[in-house]
Amino acid sequence: MTDQQLTDKTGVVVTVEHDDARGAYALAFENGEVAGRTFHIPTADDEWIFFHTEVDDEYSGRGLGGILVGQAMTDVARLGRTVVPLCPFVKGWLEKNGDDFAAAGGSVRAPRPGDLDTVRAAQKGA
Repeated sequence: MTDQQLTDKTGVVVTVEHDDARGAYALAFENGEVAGRTFHIPTADDEWIFFHTEVDDEYSGRGLGGILVGQAMTDVARLGRTVVPLCPFVKGWLEKNGDDFAAAGGSVRAPRPGDLDTVRAAQKGA
């Protein structure tokens, strides 16, 4: 997804790729081990509702969540999708980095009550 090499706070190289089958962006180490994911549900309006982000506890404190969500948001902006941040981590990242995200072409819509229903319905159908 990016031409630059991504490293965590310890200097370990990581990659972030979109996993179409899971509806998620996955962060992995060079050996292929997935350390975290941020999940989304697409809507008919070119919006992606981000509803959950997780990083394995054993990698806590290495900045992996920020790398994961940052790369996901870069890709979403490139694709021209609108982010709906139900996930508290994604929401926090956007609060800190929203100006840069907007400058890169990203757009955000505040969550609405029906968004949670959309996520629940999609998960039942999965």
